[in-house]
Amino acid sequence: MSSMGKYKNYIFLALLVALFVEILIIFPSHLEHEDEVALRQRVEKRDKEAKERKKKGIKEDPGPSSLADQKMGGVHLVESQSGNRDWELFAVSAEGSQAGGKWSLQQVRVLFYNQEKLEFTVTGDEGTIDDKSKDLSVIGNVVTKSENGYVFKTPSIFYSSKTRQIVSPEQVLMEGPRDSSGGGLFLKGASMKVLVEQSKMLIQNKVTAQKPMKDGKTFDISADGAEFSGKSREARFLGAVRMNYDNMKLEGPEASFLYGKGADILSSVAVKGGVRVSDVDKFATSESVNLDLLANQYTFKGRPKVIQNNDELTGEEIVFLEGGKKVKVERVRAKVENKDQ
Repeated sequence: MSSMGKYKNYIFLALLVALFVEILIIFPSHLEHEDEVALRQRVEKRDKEAKERKKKGIKEDPGPSSLADQKMGGVHLVESQSGNRDWELFAVSAEGSQAGGKWSLQQVRVLFYNQEKLEFTVTGDEGTIDDKSKDLSVIGNVVTKSENGYVFKTPSIFYSSKTRQIVSPEQVLMEGPRDSSGGGLFLKGASMKVLVEQSKMLIQNKVTAQKPMKDGKTFDISADGAEFSGKSREARFLGAVRMNYDNMKLEGPEASFLYGKGADILSSVAVKGGVRVSDVDKFATSESVNLDLLANQYTFKGRPKVIQNNDELTGEEIVFLEGGKKVKVERVRAKVENKDQ
């Protein structure tokens, strides 16, 4: 073969390789979709055949011929409801039975959507998917992340396609996103529920949490439950809330950690529903208390009463300024009374 012919062959081979690489780069999602389509076709064919056998009165053969396992690698599945993506699943491998209707997965990553917007991502060592209900489970080193930065670690999660809820009945460890006021919120709880459509994360039973602040102070909190949003940084603690901050102890049925709109700093903590507050030399009660962390002042509203030593102070609103060093009373109803006299 002449050198010119060899040269043309080399050019042809180079173009062929370039074309092959271009196809792989441009069309990977299409190839993954073909895997998904093939899986769905096999599942639909299996269901159709099973219905036909049942209609004809043919009993299922429990032998290995009808229970042959199927194995696949590089799995990518998409499940939709009402035309919108419900979840999107990736796994290194999948194995299932033609008759079982359940698939076992390895190295799982699931993306959960709401109105075509990604809300939560779950990863774990293993998983299962029920072919009929489309329910999922993920087990082993499970991490659930919200799009706004909350991270939840649990031994396992279970997802109901009908209710669109992610549930973990086991202990959950949570780390919230850092903000300009200090480190993220660290939390422990007995169980977790994620409402995908509401973009809410609920931590239930035996909740304890800590929120470190830049000035070295820390909020230590215990409550029956906690609620977080996937759309904002606001956090709520519910049921028998007990909170320590600096030298203060606060008790009430509900407490909220509030951020200004679009702000990256914790601006205030609001406790309401009947509050009891105490520090080294004061005791107070009111319907609500607002701790303004930026102004370093605490406002008591709703029949506030403050007792310091033997003095009792009441008014429509009582404000402690400079972290409690000064007191301002709005619309005083009773003067300070020294009960020793």
